[in-house]
Amino acid sequence: MAIEGPLRELALTDVFQLLDLSRKTGTLSIAPEGGRHRPALVRFDRGAVTGAELGTAHDRLGHLLLRAGKVTEAQIQTARRAQQVAPGRALGTVLVEQGIVTEDDIRRQLRFQIQEIVFELIQWKDGYFRFEEGPGGANGNVAVRVSTESLLMEAARRVDEWSTLETKVPHMGVIPVLVGDSPDGPALDLHPTEWEVLAEIDGTRPLKAIASALGRSDFDIAKIVFGLASTGVVDIREDVPEPASPVPMERPLRDALGEAQLALADGASDRARRILDDLARAHPDRPEVYTLLATAHRRLGRWGEALIALGRASALDPLDAPVHYQMGIAAAHTGDLHRAREAWDTYLRLDDAGDAPRRARAERAREAADALLSVLDEETQ
Repeated sequence: MAIEGPLRELALTDVFQLLDLSRKTGTLSIAPEGGRHRPALVRFDRGAVTGAELGTAHDRLGHLLLRAGKVTEAQIQTARRAQQVAPGRALGTVLVEQGIVTEDDIRRQLRFQIQEIVFELIQWKDGYFRFEEGPGGANGNVAVRVSTESLLMEAARRVDEWSTLETKVPHMGVIPVLVGDSPDGPALDLHPTEWEVLAEIDGTRPLKAIASALGRSDFDIAKIVFGLASTGVVDIREDVPEPASPVPMERPLRDALGEAQLALADGASDRARRILDDLARAHPDRPEVYTLLATAHRRLGRWGEALIALGRASALDPLDAPVHYQMGIAAAHTGDLHRAREAWDTYLRLDDAGDAPRRARAERAREAADALLSVLDEETQ
C-alpha cells in the first residue's frame, strides 16, 4: 500500500523517519506545488537512502569528479561516448571499468550528491509526496547507502546554523558582489577555500550557481560568503540585475539555456554545444545564447568557434563588457594578438568601475600583448 499526502500535513522529516523506522524499501517521489517541475525521487533500501534525483540536475557526478580532481574532461567525454555505445550503464560504472576512478571515489561523490539533494528537499514546505514499495537500490551499479538518521541529524544542525547565516545570507538566490578595494583597508588573509569562492564571484551569479560551479554544498558556500560579508569583503544583493535586452526571455528558451548550463556544469560540453547550436538557429537575436555557446566551445578547446560566437554576442550587445574580455582571451588563443588587444581595450573602457581583479588581469594581458607585438614588429623590420 502506498503512503502519500501533502507536505503541509506531514513534513518530509517525518516521512523519512517513518520510512527509516519501518525499514521500508521503495521509492519516495516528491512533487513541488503546482507541478512546475518533474518530481524528485529518493530511493530507500531497508530504511537507508541509496539514491536521489532532483529535476534535471540529479546527474552531477561528472562535475563533482572533475572538481575533486579525479578525472579530466577528456576522460568524462570518453566515458559518455562509451555510455552511448552501451546504454543503461551509469557514468560512475563506466569510469570504474575504464580504471579511471575507484568505486570508493564514486561512492564518496554519490554520498555527497544524495546528502545535498535530501537537504534541499527537506526545506520544501509545499507539495505532495508518495512512497511506493518495490525494488530498492541506487540508480547505478556502484552501491551506496546513507543512514537516514545521519541525514536528518545533519539537516537539523544546518537548520540551526542557518538562523545565524540568514542575517546576511537569507537564501541561495542572493548575489554576492565584491567590495571595491580601499587603499587604507587591511590585506586579505583568506583560506584557500575562501579564495576559491572569491574567484567565482562576478556580481551576476547567485550563490546557488557558484556552489554548483565549484561542486560544493550550498551550506558550505553560504557559510564562506557569510564570513566574507561579515569582514566587508563582499556585499550581498537581493535583486537580480536586469537583462541587457529589453525583450523578455520566453520560457522554452530559458529552460533550454538552463539545460545547457547544467550540461556545462556536469562536464558535458559537447552536449551543451549541441543544445546551444540549436538555440542559436532558433534565436539568432539573443546575445546570451552566443555567450554561453562560446563557453561550450572554449571548454572543448575550439577557440576559433568561441571567438566567432563572442563576436556575434558583442554585435548584438556591444556594451556587454565581460564579452569583450572573453573575446580578448579567445583571440589570444587563436594567435590574433591585435584583436585581443583591441578587445581588452574595449573591455577596460566599458568596465571602468567594475570587477577589479578581472580589470587587473585584462591590463596585464594587454601589456603582454603590446610587448609581444612590439617584438614581432622589430623582427619583421
